Amino acid sequence: MSTFRTSAFVRCLLLPFALVLWLGISSCMHWSEPKSPVDAVIAEKQPSKIRVTLADDSVMELQEPKIESDTLIGFGFTGEKKGLAQQMKIPLTDVKRVEVRSASTAGTLLVFLGVTTLIVAVASAASEASKSSRPRSTASDLDLSSCPAVYSWDGETWRLDSGTFGGAFLEPLARTDVDNLMFVRTVDGRLRLRVANELSETDYVDALSVLAVDHPLGTEVVPDASASGALHLVGPLAAPLAARDDRGRNVLANVSAVDGWGWESSPTGRDTAVAADVRDGLEVEFSRPAGARQATLVLDGNNTPWAASLMQEFVASHGRETDAWYASMNASPIAAFALGQRMAREGFLQVSVLTDDGWKPQGLVWEAGPEVSKRQAMRLDLSGVEGETVTVRLASIPMFWNLDRVAMDYSPADGTAEDLTVHEVNAASARLTADGRDVAALLAAVDGTHLVLETGEAAELEFLVPPAQEGRARSYLLSSTGWYRIQAPFSDAAPNEAVVRFEREGVPGDLSRIAVGRLNEALDFLASRASNAAAAPAEEAR
Repeated sequence: MSTFRTSAFVRCLLLPFALVLWLGISSCMHWSEPKSPVDAVIAEKQPSKIRVTLADDSVMELQEPKIESDTLIGFGFTGEKKGLAQQMKIPLTDVKRVEVRSASTAGTLLVFLGVTTLIVAVASAASEASKSSRPRSTASDLDLSSCPAVYSWDGETWRLDSGTFGGAFLEPLARTDVDNLMFVRTVDGRLRLRVANELSETDYVDALSVLAVDHPLGTEVVPDASASGALHLVGPLAAPLAARDDRGRNVLANVSAVDGWGWESSPTGRDTAVAADVRDGLEVEFSRPAGARQATLVLDGNNTPWAASLMQEFVASHGRETDAWYASMNASPIAAFALGQRMAREGFLQVSVLTDDGWKPQGLVWEAGPEVSKRQAMRLDLSGVEGETVTVRLASIPMFWNLDRVAMDYSPADGTAEDLTVHEVNAASARLTADGRDVAALLAAVDGTHLVLETGEAAELEFLVPPAQEGRARSYLLSSTGWYRIQAPFSDAAPNEAVVRFEREGVPGDLSRIAVGRLNEALDFLASRASNAAAAPAEEAR
């Protein structure tokens, strides 16, 4: 999980990042063994991830590696709790081999051209705004909107750990979000968080607390995917047997482990008039224990920057009526909720299970934002499933999701009151980083009093947590309530007719068709710019 930067250059890169991956970066990446010693490799290449083979021939991947004296330090996974990154300290004398993730020359060139030309393409789209009823932002306005960023203090540095209450872009859609804090560490019983607004939005944080959860050893606590606030207790997770997406690609390797290389849609060849082209997903198959009638699906993933950019464009599509539209939505909770439901129906991740009677819907996985991968769980009804396997279908708008891991838990019980001891802890102190003002009272309860953060503002919070119960595991989760207002670029254009029709009529598939149409426009610009770039040397030669 890496920091979501907001410099002008990086903001421009984030919009096309998913498209760049789709152009082939994953296929050209590979592990390679440098000839230099490990300390020289880390100093020269500064890799974000390495693969280490130890003297006993065991292999592990380390994120954010560094060298201190004669010790290799990084964040990795141990045992069967693959999702809980722990700081690892390995004597250099125990390191037998180090590999870094690298790309082929051709692949690197393709990625570079993809980034460069798509940035120009999006900027070019802005210059066409006067020729279309669709308002578009300029290249300098390519900063995203999503939700507040929450950083955890790991004992040494701040680490991005959550993008909270994603999808709550209107006041009536304010919600409570629960998210695992993977990186937080306590120091002398104190736990520190930093809440920051780094995007083009205004954040309204109503309440924020930490859940200190004690649970049996060998288990893990995962929040419910429906944003209900419920917690699931899961044991060892089963990896899938097979996974294929709607284009027939074998994506098992993409979704079998938490490794940062997940599944995303294929972007090309999509016709907005063809129903199958405006939806995408994958089918994942698991072994089914005899007689199993329930299971818990565990997903690691998040929305793409492309999805976040289209959310900002959706708001901007109201043109000169944007402020009036916000006012009408905030004044009519029923209308806002109906709009939120229609958007969720298409943009959230739909989960279904294959039964003898066909696909049986199980629910929706809530929007997760693009900042950081989130772990969510959903209880599945397998009563209509027969045989030795379970097939789960996950579907949404093309290019909207990146799924890092899909796993299953068949524990007989999904956790009881006796299994979980939950301590909800409010902030002992909370101060704005700019002027030190104490805002703890604003975050103590869901009461309509908000900590309001404009772009660039942040607050640091400290919590006094009780000691963990002896003989039990301890997990920390963030509970936050609020909403955010997207600061869409001003436009004097009339509201987009397709968006207005979607809001008024809510015809299933309309939002997907709008999104795929915009994707096709971006790809057309990309192809045009690439063609022009290739033709330029020939023109100069003449």
